Amino acid sequence: MKKQGYLNNFDNKSIFQMHLCIDIGNSLVKTAVFSGTGIIGKNLWADIGPDEIEEIRTGYPQIKNVILCSVRPDNPDLVTNIRDIFPFLLIFDHKTAIPIENLYKSKSSLGKDRLAAVTGANNIYPGRAVLVVDAGTAITYDMIDESGRYLGGNISPGISIRFRSLHEFTGRLPLVGPRKNVPLLANNTEESIVAGVMNGIIFEMESFIGRMKEQFRDLVIIFTGGDAKYFDKKLKSTIFVDPDLIFTGLNRILTYNVEKK
Repeated sequence: MKKQGYLNNFDNKSIFQMHLCIDIGNSLVKTAVFSGTGIIGKNLWADIGPDEIEEIRTGYPQIKNVILCSVRPDNPDLVTNIRDIFPFLLIFDHKTAIPIENLYKSKSSLGKDRLAAVTGANNIYPGRAVLVVDAGTAITYDMIDESGRYLGGNISPGISIRFRSLHEFTGRLPLVGPRKNVPLLANNTEESIVAGVMNGIIFEMESFIGRMKEQFRDLVIIFTGGDAKYFDKKLKSTIFVDPDLIFTGLNRILTYNVEKK
């Protein structure tokens, strides 16, 4: 499959051991190559198979270790292909050793992207309480404390789900999409939908952030996910936007397991 978008900014491939992080979502596949703790190349693919793996290997022949994180059903052919090419493959699941303490009760049902995100947050801000807000298909709020303990979080419908539900579960409301600038009060139906959804999410986020600030001093707030751009400048709190937070966490988990070998 043809890749969609590419980043390559490495200067010297020999400085650090290279890692490959593969994040397979429901619709797209994201890959990132790390040299140490820095990303030196990213790809966005419609799918991933032998051709894509070979292209990555050719571009970065010093890759030694790979982590595979997938929400799709198991793909034995892909796993075999990766293991045939690279010395070490870590398949990230609820049994994988991680460098934080996971207090989530139903570990097997916890989204691996959520766990990777808080691991990345802890890696960037060690010794700090961090709230991670991932604005994607769903909006997730995940909390890790100063001691590196993942406390859990919330899952809320994302932007597209809210717009689609208003359209599909009513008789006459049109399907509209998100906008960055919306009024507090709207004077037509389409703008009323947009304002209701977008402002509703902002009010939800501000309320949740406010409650977490009451419980955790010097709270760090990190936004990630494809829809973070709609909210980063709308909130009263100081936030940091990190589109590569999940990759940072995956790389940290891979490094942790490589060191334990």
